[in-house]
Amino acid sequence: MNIDVFLRRNEEKKEVYVKLIDMVNRVERTWQEEFTDFLTPDEQYFLNLLSNGRDIYIKYFGGKGNYERAVALISRVDVDTDFPVDIIKVSGNFKFEKLSHRDYLGALLSLGIKREKIGDINVFDDGAEIYVARELSDYIIFNLNKIKHTGVKLERIPYEISREKAQSLKEIMINVASLRMDAVISEVYNLSRSEASSLIKQGNVKVNYISNDDQSYKLDIGDIVSVKGFGRFVFNSVIRNTKSQRLVVSIKKYV
Repeated sequence: MNIDVFLRRNEEKKEVYVKLIDMVNRVERTWQEEFTDFLTPDEQYFLNLLSNGRDIYIKYFGGKGNYERAVALISRVDVDTDFPVDIIKVSGNFKFEKLSHRDYLGALLSLGIKREKIGDINVFDDGAEIYVARELSDYIIFNLNKIKHTGVKLERIPYEISREKAQSLKEIMINVASLRMDAVISEVYNLSRSEASSLIKQGNVKVNYISNDDQSYKLDIGDIVSVKGFGRFVFNSVIRNTKSQRLVVSIKKYV
């Protein structure tokens, strides 16, 4: 996908992408390395597009395992450097109240912190580990002592003892007439074909984190599909053809 097509498909985030264009051009011109804020997967994809065919190096830091949000280092030479990111461990007595990702994020945003200054929030049974811009870590530690009704303790921890993000996928089998995106989405979420098509045409579907309004788009193995209001799934594999020439497909849903 070229840059112009990407921008047309993601008009709502054009301001972010233009900022990344300016950063890459500035690094290329001045030879001074720069760090971004935390980038979403689609923003990382766009930054990679920008660097293709240019003497620009891109490195990401977002945590262990399958992170989503990450800070990028943009430079003219391949360098090893310390990313301006801190990991904050949240602990407390969660016996009576189980906190969700939304609870942790809401507490941080209530402090006036912008979303792009917060990376992944990895939630565990005994608390969470939150990746944040280093410039804000002291402020968060000193000001966040309660989330919902639960008192919490915050401390910085080194990357070496941080834990890998817990990710739960449930495999399901569906029977579809074709690999068209509208056909697969309708089966995964038990929608009518017209309802699935409407979601796609309204811009509520992303494939590999990129908006895709082509209802006839044929999914490929490994594609990650996000449907606003319904969730995400991975198109895992085609198992077999049925006697009626339909397809049995393996899907892994995020739960």
